[in-house]
Amino acid sequence: MKSGCQVVDQISEWEIKGNIVPHLWYKNMTFSSGKAHFVAITLLADIVYWYRPTMIRDDSGKIIGARTKFKGDMLQKSYQAFADTYGFTKRQVKDAVDFLVDHHLVVREFRTISSSSIMLNNVMYVQPIAENVKRLMNERCHVSELVSICPPVTLERTILSLSKEDLSLPEEGAPHVEAGTYTESTSKNPSKKDEQQQSAEECPIHFYKTNEFGKPGAYILEKINMWCARLSDSLVVEAMKKAVEQGKLYWSYVDAILVKWEQMEVRDVEDARAKEFQCMFEKVYKRKRSRSGKRPVRTEKLPDWFTDVGGTETAEELDETFEVEKAKLMRELEAYCEGRGSLVI
Repeated sequence: MKSGCQVVDQISEWEIKGNIVPHLWYKNMTFSSGKAHFVAITLLADIVYWYRPTMIRDDSGKIIGARTKFKGDMLQKSYQAFADTYGFTKRQVKDAVDFLVDHHLVVREFRTISSSSIMLNNVMYVQPIAENVKRLMNERCHVSELVSICPPVTLERTILSLSKEDLSLPEEGAPHVEAGTYTESTSKNPSKKDEQQQSAEECPIHFYKTNEFGKPGAYILEKINMWCARLSDSLVVEAMKKAVEQGKLYWSYVDAILVKWEQMEVRDVEDARAKEFQCMFEKVYKRKRSRSGKRPVRTEKLPDWFTDVGGTETAEELDETFEVEKAKLMRELEAYCEGRGSLVI
């Protein structure tokens, strides 16, 4: 059946696959400032895509059943897998998943997968809360109004026993099993590294208010939220700390630091400190090297006559010639004076 528009008819023939983002999500999934949380929207659309069933058809094309796109009871995907797919940073993905979990849109579990030859800790599994996701799609219900409608998820890690065949065939859409691609530890007793990380991840707006930067207006709040989304909360706080240490309590200085770190592709606070130290070391090294280097002494080439002694007269000969010339001039002067006197008489 034709619609009467050639372009519409051409697009109707396409078999479009992938994520679907309802337009109401951009109004209902926002930051406190009212700006749409694009990272969280993108990740939720991806998770919902994996939970949409794949239809099973017979030879005639008739639907005879449905199956999941992944194996197991939940979708397994790491922060890094999301980051690699959509070009976000790992920190942005983690903050977005935290947002979805805190607002009762996604369930997140960390599990330990073990077999006879390998054990993987802190493997992340995610699952959408269908009822709340549906409310955002069909009603003008802001994400802040959602409430928990499922039992709380414990962070205790469940030990799963898998065979070698299951490990050799990863779930469809899940990242390959590689070191460093899974999520951080979520044990009840955090290590010293976790404590340092938590202390560094202070609230940027609270830090701004309590360190005499002034009262942030709507524009500054928007800039802070923007940098938190592009880098991380901890890096924004670290930039403010550098401004406090330098005695420059104004946002333009903090903004310049964040721009520099973004150009340097800084990942976290430790990476920022390491790269700042490297830049300072290179600057001091170049300064010392320029001071220690000796400047070349400029030498003028002397003419040949200056060093040619054979063609010049000695000092005694010059004195004798001077005396002769002097006596001659004196005689001429006396003769001139005598002739002038006789002329007067």
